[in-house]
Amino acid sequence: MRRRAAPRLWRKALAIALAQALANGAFAQGASAEIGRQIYLEGRAGTEAITARRAGGLETQGNAAACVHCHRRSALGGAEGRTYAPPIDARALFTPKMPGTGAAAAGLGRDAYGESTLQHALSAGLDPSGRPLDYLMPRYALDAAQVSSLIAYLQSVSQRPTPGISDRSVHLATVMAGDVSPAARRIAEQTLQACVAEHNAGPQPEARRKRLAQSMGRAAPMTWQLHVWNLQGPPTTWDAQLREHARQQPVFAMLGGLLGAPLNNDWSAVHAFCEREALPCLYPQLQMPPTAEDGVYSVYASGGVRLEAGLIAQHVQGLAGQRVVQWLRSGDTAARAGADALRDALQRQGIGVEERLLGSAPAAAQALQVLWLRSGDLAKFQAAEAASDSRVYLSASLLAFQAEAVPLAMRPRALMAYAHELPQYLGARRAQLQSWLANRGLAFEDEALQADAYMACNALQLAMSESDAHLGADFLLERLEALTERRGFAGLYPRLSLGVGQRVASKTGYLVRFASSDAEPLEALGDAFAP
Repeated sequence: MRRRAAPRLWRKALAIALAQALANGAFAQGASAEIGRQIYLEGRAGTEAITARRAGGLETQGNAAACVHCHRRSALGGAEGRTYAPPIDARALFTPKMPGTGAAAAGLGRDAYGESTLQHALSAGLDPSGRPLDYLMPRYALDAAQVSSLIAYLQSVSQRPTPGISDRSVHLATVMAGDVSPAARRIAEQTLQACVAEHNAGPQPEARRKRLAQSMGRAAPMTWQLHVWNLQGPPTTWDAQLREHARQQPVFAMLGGLLGAPLNNDWSAVHAFCEREALPCLYPQLQMPPTAEDGVYSVYASGGVRLEAGLIAQHVQGLAGQRVVQWLRSGDTAARAGADALRDALQRQGIGVEERLLGSAPAAAQALQVLWLRSGDLAKFQAAEAASDSRVYLSASLLAFQAEAVPLAMRPRALMAYAHELPQYLGARRAQLQSWLANRGLAFEDEALQADAYMACNALQLAMSESDAHLGADFLLERLEALTERRGFAGLYPRLSLGVGQRVASKTGYLVRFASSDAEPLEALGDAFAP
């Protein structure tokens, strides 16, 4: 027993010493954590760009030299192929590693870092024990003050509180913004609550297992509590409402979410809140996600109408000499986003685009017509265009993926941009979802709503399963990037994947036409592709 207890005592003493050092600021008295943040995330110190010299003599400057690219925002490192970047948060750097632990020097261990040894490691590439660091580790010319600032930032990362965690509970939220229909609200909430209840019940073998001794039981998982944040009034007031909800009950992550008012489909206030508060916001169901690739904390299933615009643009670019006319209803923000994205893509290829509002005079018969219209407007457009035989492109998102909404007379000349997986290929996933719902006493009512809600909850379970020891927003998202394609539920989308820093998971879709078969009414022009 003594032989087993000693290492635990040693680790406990180290943890106490480290906590005292961090609390007293022993490594970085007077240092500016803001300068350290700039060095770590942006590759600069004030107005000065830092320089990194890589193996072989290649030099990089500024953002390309920032630590975050290898050691990630969490400072907990990462791996790509056989390349491993170790954790460099304060807990990792300022604690000695015993032989057999850590990646440095093949697990031979090392002494704890201090200011001088960290500066020497950054400039000379040697750890505190004098052994060379990995050849991929750049060499930096940072002065003592800059190193102190970097240490202050790494200390702040280690000490950063995690909102929404209390005792052994994790508080979560879902947002219902605007006039969401009662039916949609009920279905989405029931699906999320069922997933929360499943998590809280624990794995089935564990839930039924009688605990015979304290040493034989696993630690109880952290229970989840889901809060519904209702946003009322115009979107300009939503940020204040979100801040008040978060003040009353901080949350660790946001799951799913719905928007009402389809003609004013603007999630930007929620997106901005998630980014400002460093709050992971996973897979809201939107036709028009904000431009997300420059964000960090908001993760979207698909680009929606912008992805569809790319699918249409790629097809139109192969049709030389065509005129393109886009139709949309005034005030429809999702339609406007799709039309703007398509216009920009085609104009870059030298293709002119004309735009008309619903109710305008018909376009010339030879023009390609892109209808950013919803199902109720298609019939009106069809009546006005009764004599036309021009090609039309449709948005499946705006039609809620309901092929039957397209008038019969329009179908022979219609192509639809389709950002979901084709219905005939969804059998296994549909069966999985139906079985899961049935086992929880829920009816299979709205496939898109229920699949997206389940996908959001599945993503959180997946990421938290590997980040419990380092529960924080940044590390959670980093684990989600690594695991989404390998183990995540892809829902109704062809494929989900999140590369490093990517925040839109489904990047492919189809162009489909209407087939004569009632069994498979939609027929793809080819494989799913990324525009």
